[in-house]
Amino acid sequence: MTVAALRRLLDEIDTQGGPNAARRRHLTLDDSPRQDTAVPQVESAPPVQADLHTAIAELLRAGATYEEIREELGGGSYRTISQVRRAEGIPVIPRPRHAHTPEATYARYAEPYGDGHARWTGAWAGRMPQIQHPGPNGKGRKESALRVAFRMLYGREPTGYVRASCLEPGCVAAGHLTDRDMRQELNRTRPRAA
Repeated sequence: MTVAALRRLLDEIDTQGGPNAARRRHLTLDDSPRQDTAVPQVESAPPVQADLHTAIAELLRAGATYEEIREELGGGSYRTISQVRRAEGIPVIPRPRHAHTPEATYARYAEPYGDGHARWTGAWAGRMPQIQHPGPNGKGRKESALRVAFRMLYGREPTGYVRASCLEPGCVAAGHLTDRDMRQELNRTRPRAA
């Protein structure tokens, strides 16, 4: 069905009562072409899909990322690009991920508030804020954000568990953190109740 024929059909539906009349089958439609409307014959253009497929394949072979392909072609879905890559047998190019140091990750996700407190807005493992260390293929070891913050402030590895000395739940502020040695020293210097 041509576009002109579709337009004629829609116009006829509107004149005979609209979509509701069409649903109730109260329409009388004439299938013969009208003499007063000449439909211009247009030469068939090459399929757009084939051109798009070829352009995507060329860009993939040149090493372009999916984002670069979408920007270059002015659109296109990730799914289409992926389908072209698989159909053409173009391998996925491994790209290095930008790795942040644990200290930079702590600075990024520790959000200060109140009286020197900080809340963690990054990844968690249960009730423990986590930081992923950079490693091969982006798979480094994980460490508690509290240990990273302690090491940043005191310049040494903490002994035992790191805990907040303030009473604020979930505080990850480096100045509020203590390790086992600091807590034991605090207990020794604290006067005993009589």
